[in-house]
This record gives sequence, structure tokens and C-alpha cells, in this order.
Amino acid sequence: MLLTFSLDKDTFKNEFLYKKPYLFKSVINTNDFSWKDVNELYSRGDISHRDFKLMNGYEVPKEEYIESYDFLGVIEYRCITSVLYEYLRNGATLVRNRIKNEPFVDQISKQIANFAEARTLTGSYAAFSSKSSYKSHWDTRDVYAVQLLGRKRWILRKPNFEFPLYMQQTKNFPDIKEPEEIYMDVILEAGDILYIPRGWWHDPLPLDQETFHLAVATFPPTGFEYMGWLQNIMPSILDCRKNFSNFENDVEMINDLSHQISEIIKDKNCYQNFMMHHLMEQSVPSMLSLDILGNSKISQLDSNQKLYLNTNLLYYFDEGFIIINGNKINIDSISLDLIRYLFEHPYSCVKDILDNFENYSSEKINKLLFQLSIENVIELIM
Repeated sequence: MLLTFSLDKDTFKNEFLYKKPYLFKSVINTNDFSWKDVNELYSRGDISHRDFKLMNGYEVPKEEYIESYDFLGVIEYRCITSVLYEYLRNGATLVRNRIKNEPFVDQISKQIANFAEARTLTGSYAAFSSKSSYKSHWDTRDVYAVQLLGRKRWILRKPNFEFPLYMQQTKNFPDIKEPEEIYMDVILEAGDILYIPRGWWHDPLPLDQETFHLAVATFPPTGFEYMGWLQNIMPSILDCRKNFSNFENDVEMINDLSHQISEIIKDKNCYQNFMMHHLMEQSVPSMLSLDILGNSKISQLDSNQKLYLNTNLLYYFDEGFIIINGNKINIDSISLDLIRYLFEHPYSCVKDILDNFENYSSEKINKLLFQLSIENVIELIM
């Protein structure tokens, strides 16, 4: 499922990213996508897990539609399908969050991660009526709503609490009321993607017909996370280790401390160490390629093999390395050009890459691609 965004990445970053919503029309060809894919997606998940939710204007308690049973001496759980179907027929929405290792979902979420240059979490939403399962609310992360089956109406209003963090959900601020003025009222068709920045009020409404969409949430690093990471450095500052008694006695020490912390926050080395930590913690899901990468009789990739670089953000460190999928990679001019090309041209095939690097040894490029694939820097797309 290849995504064709109607805006280039730079235009989107400059004019819309973190600023205002945008509707991407006909991004995905959904002709080959069906409810069979949706049924398989939900069936492969663990419906007893907290990431599965049945929403009916509230979260339906698990015990209403889940039961335990003894499977050869092990207690397992299964869905009471008659109850689940009844809820869906009466307007509920079935949700599965934190989806991974599902090929079509991973393909979509990784392309959005590349476009947004941020790591992602993806959830799915299936419904069959006109009943709203969620009240109008804001999210604490940017969301790309990917309509895959049917249609859905979205009503958006401007934020009155900007850039909320994960602990600042709508329910935590009952005194903040939804604005009356509507900024956008749009119906998503199959294949459309709606970008909703965090903090923007939105109310997704089914249209009394079958509908299925993915919500791809993006998580770029924030100043809040940077400040949290800086706590690791604070014990090295002498004034941080001194005792407090009262403000009048401690004010000079506090002033000295504020100056020292200010200098640390602005230090490029600290920033780069934070980014290193952030990137080392990222893991981009990818399918195994046992028949190729685990086969000692194969030492290079087929010319028609498509490749995907397993990262959503390229950050070049001054010391001459980058980090991709937890791998610290020292880069020379060839590997840097190659990795940049793969990042800017996802799903390129080996032949196209060799054609674009004809001034380099094809044997060296092939060897580098193969090694990067073994290290899970590159995913082989089947």
C-alpha cells in the first residue's frame, strides 16, 4: 500500500505540521483492501488485552464480552461473539491499539512516520452505524486518520489548550470548553488521510454505514522529554547536591544553579546526547526475511528487491555517525549518500539504487545493502 501525498514533505512541514489540519485526498488505492483484511487484523489480536476496546460512548467492561476457559491446563480468554456483535449492531466501535507486525498496517504507519519524521503508534476503528463512540476531544499527539473502508465525518475546532502532553487529556480539564466555531467539517472517503495536530478538538462521526480507519499517532521528541532526560546530568552539578533550608538562605545557590542549568540546556553536546538516547530507544517493526538473509547460499540482493530504510528520522551526529533502528552506524561518503537516498525514496528497488549510484562500484553498493539488511537497518519488502 504505497502512499502518494499531495504535498511534498518540506511544504507540509513549513505550512501545516504542528500548525493546522490538512486533508490529503486519494492518498491510498484501497481497491484491494476488504473486510477480510479487517477481520483478520482483529482476529489475530488478543481481545482480552487492554489495547482492545469496545467503545459505546464509554468503554464497555471486558467482562461483558470476554470469558475465560481452560485450554489444556492453561487459562485463556475468548470473545463472546454474540455480545460483541450485538454491541456493534447497536452502534459501538471496535478498537485495537498499538498494532504491530501486521503487514498492511506497518506499511502505512512507516510511510507516515517517514513523512512526519516521527515514531508512530497505530490503532484501528471499525463501526457500522451513525452513533458516536467518542465525545469531541483533543489528542495529546498528532494523528493521521487513514480511511480505508467506507466514509466518516470529522468535525474539527481550533485548540484552546495548545500542545498538550500525554498527562493533559481533555478529561483532565473539565473547565476548558469546546469552542463553538467549526474550523473544518469534512467527510473522509476511502483512501483519504486527515492530519490532526495535537490539541485540536475533533469529533469523528460514523455515517450510518460500515467504516474502518486507522489512526496513526506520531511522537516526535519534545522539550518536555529533553528536560526529563537532563535529570540524568543534574547529579553532576554540585549545587544540585546541596541541602535546602529556606529561600532567603538558598537564593544565591538557586541563582547559581539556574545559570548552570541554562548553560547545560543550550549546550549542543547535551542536545546531541539526548537525540542519541531518543533514537537508540526507537524500534521500527520489520518483517523477517529468513529465506534470503538467513540463507548462506545468498550473498547479495535480487535486482528487483524493494527496500525500506528502518527509520523515521535521519539525524547526523558531529562525530560522523547516525543511528537507525538502534544501530549506531559510522558513515563514509558512500554510505551517507546511500542512506539519504533510501530515506528520501522509500520502497526503491536495488536496480534503481544501482542506477543512481553508477559512479560507485556496484559490488560495493550491493555488499553494503546486504549488510545493512542483515543488521535490520533496511527491511526487504516482499
